[in-house]
Amino acid sequence: RTAGERVSLRRDAPVLPIRPASLAMLVSRLCRASSKFVVGVSVKDVTGSQAAMKKAINFAQAGDKISAIHVPRMVPEMMLSSMNDPSDASEDALASFASLPSKAGASAQKMIKEAADAEMQRLSKSIDIEYKVGAPTSDVKTALLATCRYEGANFLVIGAGQGGNSSTPPFVAGNADGLTVCIVRDHCE
Repeated sequence: RTAGERVSLRRDAPVLPIRPASLAMLVSRLCRASSKFVVGVSVKDVTGSQAAMKKAINFAQAGDKISAIHVPRMVPEMMLSSMNDPSDASEDALASFASLPSKAGASAQKMIKEAADAEMQRLSKSIDIEYKVGAPTSDVKTALLATCRYEGANFLVIGAGQGGNSSTPPFVAGNADGLTVCIVRDHCE
């Protein structure tokens, strides 16, 4: 085959423009003894996160590990500036503002967990999945990549964003050195 020739793994699969060298690299990564998958969880795109989790479960084999990680965006100062005098706010009020991103992430992960359990039951697979919420940050994209490095991930599987229009997938695809990135668009129309 020549470089740039279209390759399809199944007869009913859509034909994708994949170079044979790229295909061989992906197949060899999938055939490793065990792999670590990180699934990016987004509060804004729960449907995409669920699709990404399903795709990671489909890719995963016995002995692989999947970590569903939500890195929340820090609460903007604008929320506090809407108060008359933020210094008058109680410590409980400030603590609740600080925990809002983590609570939203935990809620999204509950929905992801339900989808993951249903997909594993459908496929009759048993994959070790852990659910984590990172520390709030103002730079979610970079923090997600740093989390992948910290976790020792081989694969990052993320949704395409709400409506398929997020800036995170292109950013991580361009900056994820030593990591295979899978941007799931199965749910997009």
